[in-house]
Amino acid sequence: MKAFAKAEWIWKEGIEKNDEYADFLAYFNSDKSKKQILKISADSNYTVYINGSLAGFGQYADYPNYKVYDEIDISGYTHDGKNRMIIVAWYYGEDTQTYIHGDAGVIFEISQDNDILVYSEINSLSRASKDYISHRCEMISVQLGYTYHYDMRKYDNFIEYNDEGFSKSRLCPGISTDFTPRPIKKLELRQRMSSRIKQQGIFSYTTDGEHPSNDMQYAFLGFRYMSMLSVEDMQYDFSRPVFMKTEEKCDGIYFIVDLSEECAGFLDIDIETEEDCIIDIGYGEHLCDGRCRTSIRDFSCRYYAKKGENKYMNTFRRFGCRYLQFFCHTKKVNVRYAGIRPTLYPVKIKKYDCGNLLRNTIYDVCVNTLVQCMHEHYEDCPWREQALYTMDSRNQMLCGYYAFGEYEFARASLKLISKGLRKDGLLSLCYPAGKDFPIPSFSAVYFMQMYEYIFYSHDITLASECFGVLEKIADTFIAKQKPEGYIENFYGYDENKGSYWNFYEWTPTMSSSFVTETASIETPINAFFSLAMQYMAKICASLGKSAEAAKYEKISETVNLAIEKYMYNEKTGLFESFNDRCRGEYSVLTNALCLLCGAVQNVNKDNIIKILVANGQSDTGLTVYPNTLSMNGFRFDALLGIDWEKYKNIILDEIDRDYLFMLREGATTFWETISGEKDFGSNGAGAGSLCHGWSALPVYYYSILL
Repeated sequence: MKAFAKAEWIWKEGIEKNDEYADFLAYFNSDKSKKQILKISADSNYTVYINGSLAGFGQYADYPNYKVYDEIDISGYTHDGKNRMIIVAWYYGEDTQTYIHGDAGVIFEISQDNDILVYSEINSLSRASKDYISHRCEMISVQLGYTYHYDMRKYDNFIEYNDEGFSKSRLCPGISTDFTPRPIKKLELRQRMSSRIKQQGIFSYTTDGEHPSNDMQYAFLGFRYMSMLSVEDMQYDFSRPVFMKTEEKCDGIYFIVDLSEECAGFLDIDIETEEDCIIDIGYGEHLCDGRCRTSIRDFSCRYYAKKGENKYMNTFRRFGCRYLQFFCHTKKVNVRYAGIRPTLYPVKIKKYDCGNLLRNTIYDVCVNTLVQCMHEHYEDCPWREQALYTMDSRNQMLCGYYAFGEYEFARASLKLISKGLRKDGLLSLCYPAGKDFPIPSFSAVYFMQMYEYIFYSHDITLASECFGVLEKIADTFIAKQKPEGYIENFYGYDENKGSYWNFYEWTPTMSSSFVTETASIETPINAFFSLAMQYMAKICASLGKSAEAAKYEKISETVNLAIEKYMYNEKTGLFESFNDRCRGEYSVLTNALCLLCGAVQNVNKDNIIKILVANGQSDTGLTVYPNTLSMNGFRFDALLGIDWEKYKNIILDEIDRDYLFMLREGATTFWETISGEKDFGSNGAGAGSLCHGWSALPVYYYSILL
């Protein structure tokens, strides 16, 4: 049956604004001997309740002109006769690096066999949400988008037949009706994480009390032993309720919860209070400062508790964290549970045992890192961004082919990436991304991961579907070639397209800045260009396009000759990263890329190999910046291409050393960089992610080398 044959896009009456929540109500009669299927799509997100029970959640990350719908079996929530469905929809409205704004809307239909029981149309009932507070527009980060404020005092219990405030909807004819079924499985809502109170005491705010992330960061904290707060026996876990109170002069009681490991999921609380009060909630991966670093982004939400029981789980905003903190603006609080419900993509993890306890442990923690970074698409990190990048996802795909033996998820993400082709012929920064400043080198990586998908899955249909996109990206690079064979960096500014970010990795000189009007010759982008042409040739060969394959191979050879001629320094025996800046400073990544792409046919490779083995200066006496964890794949592959047997144990030993360091520091998932939480500092506080998908590379190298 065609999806939404009768249904129309709708929204509540009135002009929508950013950060807006709406409730939709529908009744339908069903026969329990038959199956009931809900089809639904939204801009931007949705949660569905059938007869008061949570039945579905989570819009797939799509584009305004590429609308994905879910098909949910709701039979387990229905009964014979009249049923009540509530859809709570959240419209973001503002561009971020994980969302492109469109018009607010919901479309749905429920079918039973070949009959449509109910569908969205102008007479469907809707209202402004009572309990979710709209229009606050408080950004967690430019990647994640808005946080939320929730008022339990206004919750009217979806199981009760209360239609107060509902009226007819309005049609939204401007939203695309070119629908695609969800290309991957729905996320699974797991059981509550085990959690225990790590720290507790009293607090007083020193700021305005209107911005929870800032208020919690700078509050005066007064640590108190649990025996000084606990009404009953001292209790830290939630095997039974934890009842705390104080009579001291303060704003209230705070407590910090440790989930024991990094996780990604929904906030879940069961708290009883003796009065209406505010509970400010923060989350994060670090406790290095005695509390979560809520103010380096806006890692917080605000909950308005009602007097008595407060059972609440948010099904819209996924938190990535290890720690939660609760600042309860009351002097008596009874906590039955405070933690996270993990929300993960279902994968079957392959068993792995290489006979070495350390390597088995590293492998398992890498796999957990991958799992925490898989949701609607691959994510770089679940805490700070939750964004899909080509570079990050290339590492995740390679590892996933071995860890899960699954290709559906990779295919869907590669397809989603293809939708991010810009007018200038590059891919956008993330997918989908309304706020965009592309990294040109990451567009080149797309060719690598597309061919690797073919190699592991033996599926050429995706490359065939996306071949036009691949050609346009390739043509964009080729059009920049100078008569000498090299290309200049991408530069220029357009108020619609933004700046280009000539980023290569997180080391000095290589993270670049936003280039506006300056042209220069940058070795890394030329090496990436050469590699992209090589992988495009392999893709063409897989599709039976031999003439095209030969063309791209020839282009790669031309680029390699230019790299050798113009970018190699015979005095130092290394490749310069840039022709006009940072002279005398060298990068391991630049030289690894030049070796890997083959631009070394007529040069002395000795010093190149030395700095790759040492991941740094070696004995050359030069300033050489090392690779970070994410880019070690290029370095390792370059060394293995020189001599597999000679360098494989060097690579394995380095992996063992670096990842053992993180394990000894308490890692339950692996970090963005080896500097961990101290990296990416802001006002003295770091935002380094302790769970980052691109750092799971040991899965791949253990699999191919052991």
